[in-house]
Amino acid sequence: MAAPMRSTGAVVDELNLLGALPVVAGSVQLARLARRFQPQLVHGWLYHGNLGAALARAAAPGRAPLIWGIRQSLPSLAGENAFARAAIHLNKTLSRQPDCLLFNSHTSLEQHRSFGFDMRHARLLPNGFDTKRFAPNETDRQRLRAQWGADDADLLFGLLARHHPVKDHAGFLQAARLVLDARPQARFVMAGTGVDPSNTVLARQVSDSGLGDRVHLLGERRDVAAVLAALDVFVSASRAEAFSNAVGEAMACALPCVVTAVGDSAQVVADTGLVVPPAQPEALAAAMLRLADLGPSGRAAWGARARARIESNFSLDTVASHHAELYRELVA
Repeated sequence: MAAPMRSTGAVVDELNLLGALPVVAGSVQLARLARRFQPQLVHGWLYHGNLGAALARAAAPGRAPLIWGIRQSLPSLAGENAFARAAIHLNKTLSRQPDCLLFNSHTSLEQHRSFGFDMRHARLLPNGFDTKRFAPNETDRQRLRAQWGADDADLLFGLLARHHPVKDHAGFLQAARLVLDARPQARFVMAGTGVDPSNTVLARQVSDSGLGDRVHLLGERRDVAAVLAALDVFVSASRAEAFSNAVGEAMACALPCVVTAVGDSAQVVADTGLVVPPAQPEALAAAMLRLADLGPSGRAAWGARARARIESNFSLDTVASHHAELYRELVA
């Protein structure tokens, strides 16, 4: 992300904080940067970034307003490593310090309230999406489908998420097996960090499912918008979410979505997609088949409504303007 941020004219400094000694050295460097920049406002992003932002505000002259950005769900600490657990507990302990706790989903806000965060300065701003970058693209669609050996008769379902138990790739593959039994023309595209043939756990699950060459494991991709343009239906099988970027990006690309009832996914898709309980592959498969049965014109109609919803409620310009308003309010 450093290069595209610098291309806007922003100054980007990178701190190596991985390891005991680097944390100490990086923290000292961060404090020096804060004193040099003399920020009017400090905005942390995610739990560890929030702790860095608190340090930067403490080191800077005066008392700049401090925002903590909390952008994940917190149903429990299960699945979090020790480093993350420590950061979450420190965020809770220090949650009275920020001038604003900024959440991107209603679900995350309420979960952190239940966890014990001080919510007196909590605010909500949803994610925003670049509807120029994420849009239907027939050229990308035909190019990638040809690469994957898929023709116009094939029905492509996609799941784009890093490999993590909470994303439930295993449940998606179970649903895919049921879909393929009913619709032999179905194919399944999976992309994200760790979602490639070198992942032995995932490769074994694909093999055990009997899906064979009907599954395409793409790994981490930079051309997410192009991958989405090549799909017919987007699927989010997650067991937990806050506000899913993947779902919003798929909707912006005019894809009907099947999502699980976690985080704010149901509120985001509204009547433009289908919602099923998490960890229920049979229900997931039934919803995927329902969208398959709509046919190309039916799916196009649902997808058009999905894109219109993103443009109306979650455009990048709208969300950016709300952030700017918050910054002006806090600085004033």
